[in-house]
Amino acid sequence: MKNVTKRLQIAMTIAAALVMTTATTAAPVPDTSATVPAPKAAGAAMERKQVFALVSAVGDQFTYVRQKESTGSNVIDNNVRRTLKAQNNGLNLSVLRGLDTAIGNAYPDSERVFISLNPTELDNVLPQDRESVAIGKIVSELEKLPDRAKWDKIIVATPKYLQSERQGMGPKLHGLGIYVQPLSGGSLEGQDGNPEIDVSGQGESDTTNPGDGKKNKSKVYVAPYSYIQVYVIDAKTMRVLEKNARHDFQKLNDPTSTAIDVGRSIPMDVLAKSVGDLIERSAARAVGETEVGVSVTIQEVKPGAAAPAKK
Repeated sequence: MKNVTKRLQIAMTIAAALVMTTATTAAPVPDTSATVPAPKAAGAAMERKQVFALVSAVGDQFTYVRQKESTGSNVIDNNVRRTLKAQNNGLNLSVLRGLDTAIGNAYPDSERVFISLNPTELDNVLPQDRESVAIGKIVSELEKLPDRAKWDKIIVATPKYLQSERQGMGPKLHGLGIYVQPLSGGSLEGQDGNPEIDVSGQGESDTTNPGDGKKNKSKVYVAPYSYIQVYVIDAKTMRVLEKNARHDFQKLNDPTSTAIDVGRSIPMDVLAKSVGDLIERSAARAVGETEVGVSVTIQEVKPGAAAPAKK
């Protein structure tokens, strides 16, 4: 009986979200970073408006991962990890904005229904299992909704787990979070009286100054990341038509910062904006790479570009 009650609570949560967030018009938020597709063929305007259910099931867990000094060759995971709880459904809302940007630009006359899975449904779920649990719960509950008969497609975003490292990002990252690389390297000890070899410049990454958006190179950085999977589902049959994974990140480094620890070099408000922008952009790109949003091009936005100084 406990499990049945739990499922009913999920259904009630989703049903309430439908009532509160169903849009009767398709007015997407203007987005200068997206390219609107070419006009459709003549007569398309007379067609029934398509209805998309946009669903975010990324939860409320935001992961902070920081690489630490290696103390031996047998270290399995050389990172410190902390899980933070985002407030007010903020992560799901950011993802929904990204999904809405992509669908709104590809189908400007469509209607969109916004849904999010109750974040508590992913509590105590292992990182590698969060995707399967999230999509399972969403499909199970949406199958019960009569309103589904009015929809054309369902777009669902879930966390995605990646076991291996990726382009300087640590292993075992998943969902949404920040990865901090604080190790700058130095020199290798020479042998037989030879001088030390300077390796401080080796392995530098392409990074972005969060203040002015300019590119630079650095071995140390703070990198917001968005590892998500997007499912495109036929609303009538609940058959998965397509899925697409995104492993997005942006390595940030302020070369003018005097902070000793790179993890403290970026003001919290600037970092928060960079995180939000990346999440939205990642969700939009994930849809844009599917057949549903294939006509949409999402370009990178410079994070927190500073206004020109007054003379």
